[in-house]
Amino acid sequence: MRWVLAVVGVLLAAVGLTSLIHPAYAPGRAPPFGQGGFAAPQPPVVSVSGGLYFKAYIEARGAGGEMYLRCYVFDTYAGGLWSWSGQGGRAFGDGVVTVGAGPLRLGGELNLSGPLMGSCVPVASPPVDGLAIGSFREVAPGARLSADIEGLYVSLAGGSPRYVASYIGQGTAVEKPDGRYLQVPPELRPVLEKIVANVTAGCRDAACAASRIKEYLTTGFKYDGTMDALWPEIPPGADPVLWFLTEGRRGVCIHFASAFVLLARAAGVPARLVIGYLSDGPVPQEWSVKAFSPHAWAEYYVEGVGWVGVEATPGGGVQIPVAPPIPLTALPPQPSPPQTPDLPAPPSPALPTWLFIAVASAAAAASLAVFASRRYVTLGLGEEFVVRGPPWFSVYVNKRRVGRPPVRLVFDKPGLYLVRAGPVIYLVRVLDYKRLAGAIYLRVLRRLGLPPTVTPRELAAIRPEYGEFALIFERIRFGPSAGRGDVERLRRAL
Repeated sequence: MRWVLAVVGVLLAAVGLTSLIHPAYAPGRAPPFGQGGFAAPQPPVVSVSGGLYFKAYIEARGAGGEMYLRCYVFDTYAGGLWSWSGQGGRAFGDGVVTVGAGPLRLGGELNLSGPLMGSCVPVASPPVDGLAIGSFREVAPGARLSADIEGLYVSLAGGSPRYVASYIGQGTAVEKPDGRYLQVPPELRPVLEKIVANVTAGCRDAACAASRIKEYLTTGFKYDGTMDALWPEIPPGADPVLWFLTEGRRGVCIHFASAFVLLARAAGVPARLVIGYLSDGPVPQEWSVKAFSPHAWAEYYVEGVGWVGVEATPGGGVQIPVAPPIPLTALPPQPSPPQTPDLPAPPSPALPTWLFIAVASAAAAASLAVFASRRYVTLGLGEEFVVRGPPWFSVYVNKRRVGRPPVRLVFDKPGLYLVRAGPVIYLVRVLDYKRLAGAIYLRVLRRLGLPPTVTPRELAAIRPEYGEFALIFERIRFGPSAGRGDVERLRRAL
């Protein structure tokens, strides 16, 4: 009985590995769920001083240009923090969720190893500059989805999204947004109104004001990648957006997008902040692994058009003024499965008992041989793994041939890999120890009742007994690499 269970376990593990290595388009429907009493996920609070980090590597395909992955929308700014207070209603779906109506076009397709930015299920779209987005359809088989109708973002309510397809709809002439999208902190309003009065002089509509504000930011300010850290060089107590506009005049996407939103609001144009990911280069039509960096951009409202995207970061997008909604082709209807007549089942041929026993014994022996030759390896991102063996065997990573032994492998994406060198099989688990250390740090902040925007230096100042812990985390976060020993030292410091 023990051997039978071992064989069954090996076969099930093989099936599971196959599903991990080859993401399916339809891994199955998630179990049904009810809406009653269900608390839909909310966007996290985002600190302008904290910057955006944690690059992601995603298998994607698009239309050949840069791809934007929309995650969350924010409407309220106070004390250097963005939050979402929208109550625009939600749409729930098991694998598919649709917001709005009208013609749609494919924005992009992704194979994910997990949701991004918490419970975000990214909505892929072409470059946002001039794109008036008003509706979308998100297809994520095997996942339960929650879509915010007003903010136009999708959250994960359950399941595991592996394959995600996004269909983008054109803008719609909806009712003018409420006063939340014109909110400006009172202490910032005088300075912002003075700046924007000079920038938008002579403008009579939202499109003109938005174009002038964008030109002002993209030509008069400097993109500085060193600001993308947990604690940029902003003086203590200073508002980060106001410091960016009046003193620093340099920053990253979160500073440019936040400045655009607040300046547009000061000019009387409803605007909001969007945070997600941007591909580091064009995403081709065929499947390929691309690097996506966290990114922030803005949207402003135009009467009769809807919400229009704008890229205010220098070099972050195509320099295009506001354009009318782009023509879109309708999403083709899904064909219904063909109807087949009911036919009697063909008689199954009888097999000799000895043949069945021989085949089962051979399969069990082969499974046990594979199980005995399997080796487990755990690595961190960037760590080298040397595959040795007889030189006449080829080495494969998943299904890709990488050479003959000895082969030096370096993995730049976390996950589970199947490495094969002849009869020897390695199950290589690659971990992102920097991300793991970040999760430990956030758990400590939650346990202490501190907000997630608290930096390690601030934690050490508030709670001196966590000084060593904060110092180790700082070294892990900004060091060239991180390994298992670094995370173990971080845990021992607790």
